[in-house]
Amino acid sequence: MTITIVHPNVENLQSFSDLFDLEKLLQSDGVLPWLLANGWNYDDQSFLIANIVDESTSLDEVWDSKEFDFNALPDESKEKLNQIFEHFYL
Repeated sequence: MTITIVHPNVENLQSFSDLFDLEKLLQSDGVLPWLLANGWNYDDQSFLIANIVDESTSLDEVWDSKEFDFNALPDESKEKLNQIFEHFYL
């Protein structure tokens, strides 16, 4: 299985544009735009994941989080997250 992670841009965030300020979101240095651009819903789970990533200093710290059970996610979601996280930590 090949997973392609897309960069957040106006086109791949258009479906969410009525929920937030798209231009402000695209200027964000955080992980939320990446989650939304790659298929996560605009919901509490995405905000929690983004908050954990944005406050962590390493991939291990993210995966070992007590706030969210990343291991309970389906393998495809974990692979997508891992690729997005690598963008921030490498």
